[in-house]
Amino acid sequence: VSGDAYDRFMGRYSLQLAPAFADFAGVEAGQRVVDVGCGTGVLTEELARRVGADHVAGADPSPMLEACAERVPGADLRQASAEQLPWPDDSFDEALAQLVVHFMDDPAKGVDEMARVTRAGGVVAASTWDFAGGGMKLLGTFWQSVRAVDPGAESEMSPFGDRGHLDALWRGQGLQEVETEALEVSSDYDDFDELWSSFSRGVGPAGQHLLSVRPEQQEAIRAEYFARIGEPSGSFELSARAWAVRGRVA
Repeated sequence: VSGDAYDRFMGRYSLQLAPAFADFAGVEAGQRVVDVGCGTGVLTEELARRVGADHVAGADPSPMLEACAERVPGADLRQASAEQLPWPDDSFDEALAQLVVHFMDDPAKGVDEMARVTRAGGVVAASTWDFAGGGMKLLGTFWQSVRAVDPGAESEMSPFGDRGHLDALWRGQGLQEVETEALEVSSDYDDFDELWSSFSRGVGPAGQHLLSVRPEQQEAIRAEYFARIGEPSGSFELSARAWAVRGRVA
């Protein structure tokens, strides 16, 4: 999936989430910070604005890292997974992961690695969409529509799209002073076609699912989605809520 496809689909929400998440994590000038699962660099760019690109690192296992390099020249970017970060112990003041935990193969190991590369007293923070509470309307409405057409279809869920599970994950990995908070963002669309075309780019589990079903099923899902958001005839807005968690390394 190209960086442009991601930005048109989820990046429009990530752009708004990044400054709120960085505020929540307490990122400030003088710190050295790593963006784990940096993708196209939406959060990386926000971090660079605050601390300078030469104080920012990023890791991602996907080709989207190339888009991040174009977006944030001068950052220390490595192709790596969250579970195997390529930096020594105590390399950073903060480690952040925006919309990544639910994609980790082993979230506990990923959080352990984030804590390992963060100095004692430093902050480890993450954010995930509120899947459990239905707070991410773009995706929640899509999967509701999918199941209306095919009740047996699997949907995009994660136990970490829930405040309690995120809190438990952070505490379970030994982080201290753990706090969670809801972060609210939204995105405007000129019309329904703009929204729907973002799904057709194959981004994430939703986009991949859409491209995997027959054309007539795609049309049925589209019609169901259109009805569920009130059949907008012009511009409209969709809201999104993320849970953010932070803790300090002992």
